[in-house]
Amino acid sequence: MLSLHSYLIYCALYAICIAVPGPGVAAMVARALGSGFRSAVPAAMGTLVGDLVWMTLSAFGLAGLAAAMGQSFLIVKYAGVLYLLYMAYKFWVAKVSELPEIVPATMSQSFFSQLSVTLGNPKAMGFFLAVFPQVVDLKHLNAAGYLQLVLATAVLIPSIMLAYAALAARVRELLTSRRARKGINRVAAVAIAGAGLWVAVSE
Repeated sequence: MLSLHSYLIYCALYAICIAVPGPGVAAMVARALGSGFRSAVPAAMGTLVGDLVWMTLSAFGLAGLAAAMGQSFLIVKYAGVLYLLYMAYKFWVAKVSELPEIVPATMSQSFFSQLSVTLGNPKAMGFFLAVFPQVVDLKHLNAAGYLQLVLATAVLIPSIMLAYAALAARVRELLTSRRARKGINRVAAVAIAGAGLWVAVSE
């Protein structure tokens, strides 16, 4: 199993990554605005499945890499730090654009469209490649630890994505305001940069 300390750090970083507006959040908000909250539920499940795919591939792929590289795996650690700092910079300077228009869709269309957004989202891939080596002991990742990660995904994705959807259905002006979304990006940039620096100085 993962230690409580590592698990809480992972969950905190993962929650930040989910909550920061990106392609997945934009599509979720637009769907809720255009088709209502109910259409966002299967879309959230599409995000959940997509992240589970990325998490599983990253966990077991990097675990094998860690076992093969030994101490040289520190290279991956510092590459992850650089990625987190780069991601913080990108969020800080990101320009916010108009949310896309999404026409009403069936449940299956909502699910598969959001799944495709998630699987094609470089932010999701980058997060798992950068964070896993920092907070998860990949050399000793077992079934119990994997289930802990699955649980985090199953709880955080629906909670955060559906919170966005519920808010979008009620407060259109807040979520479509460029100024508000810019502020969210700046706060996220500071949090992610802090996490990257913490990883850099930790043993």
